[in-house]
Formats: sequence, C-alpha cells, structure tokens
Amino acid sequence: MNLHRADKKPEWSSVAVNDRTTLQRLAAATGGVVTLANAATFIGITLVIMGLFEIIDKNYWWGVLLIVVGRLCDILDGWLADITKTKSPLGEMLDAAIDKLGTVLTVIVFYIANLAPWWLLTALLIPHLVIIGIAYNARRRGVDLHPSLSGKLSMATLWVVLFGFVVIQAFGWDVQNPGSVVVYAASLIAFTLSIFAIIGYKKSN
Repeated sequence: MNLHRADKKPEWSSVAVNDRTTLQRLAAATGGVVTLANAATFIGITLVIMGLFEIIDKNYWWGVLLIVVGRLCDILDGWLADITKTKSPLGEMLDAAIDKLGTVLTVIVFYIANLAPWWLLTALLIPHLVIIGIAYNARRRGVDLHPSLSGKLSMATLWVVLFGFVVIQAFGWDVQNPGSVVVYAASLIAFTLSIFAIIGYKKSN
C-alpha cells in the first residue's frame, strides 16, 4: 500500500539539490512527469490495451498474457517509485487514474465481446465509477484521498474475475462448470469489497 502512497510534496523536495540522484533531478526538472515509475505505468496501460485488441480478435491466451504483464507493471511502478525515491502526488494520481482507465476499458471490451453477462459487468463496474467520482470530487476540494486496502483488494479481485471470464470463454465452460462457479463467487467478493471501498473513501473524503 505504501508503495503507491505519496506525501503532499514530492519525495525529492526534501533532499538538497546537490544530494539528489540523477533520477530525482530528472523528476524535479520535469515536475514529476519523467520517472521510471511513470514509465512503467504507461507501459502497463499500453500492454493492457494491446491485450484487449487480442481478446477482441479472440486470441484469448495471448490477450490474457499481455494484460497480466501490463497489470504487473502496476505493481512495478510503485516499487520503482519507492526504490528511486521519486514518489510524488502526480505519480500517485497517474497510477490510480490509469489503473481505473484500464479497468473501465477492459469492462467495455468485455461488453463488446460478450465475454460475461452484461448485468454482472454493470454491477462490477458501477462501484468503481462511483469511486472515480469520489476521488475527483475530493481532488477538486483539495482533499488527499489515498488508495485504501479495500480499494486495492477490490480492484485485484475484479481483475481475477475478468481473467476468469476469459478462461471460461477459452475453454467453453458452461455456468455449471466448477471453474465458472468459482469465477461467479469471486464476482460477489469483488462487488462486496468495492462497496467497502466506497464506504471507506466516503468516510475519509
């Protein structure tokens, strides 16, 4: 959790200019835009989008592989920000925003490709749209809203569900298949966690 959490000021701002590393100087010179963490974030969303195109073309396994690697970049970016001491509010915002963007795009593709029941996708998507609205409203009022544990867990579980539906499609399972039952059960968990995340964000907003 702390890997993605930044203070109000960039991490390098508390370091004397002469003591900053090359990466911290580069981050400072670009207002926090050019960092290894941000590069990983953008590489991640690019891979996710490439994977979605593969899924649309029914290349399910290749699509899943690209998306999994793209999602792993979401873990990598926080780790890179931590070890390079280049955490910043901008980086945290980009990480959260692109994370949500990738999720929304994936759900839209699932609608288009008919990979899961529309009502289930809608139920999974709406809470995250609400969270986006809460975060936007908080930022407009100058309130710091950091990713919560329930928010991260709900997002992680949602991605497990989405991958699960691709597997169901790839193997041609019906709803009575044990694998399908697990995916639907995980959907309920993802939805529940997202509701807890909304409650938590509202309390801290």
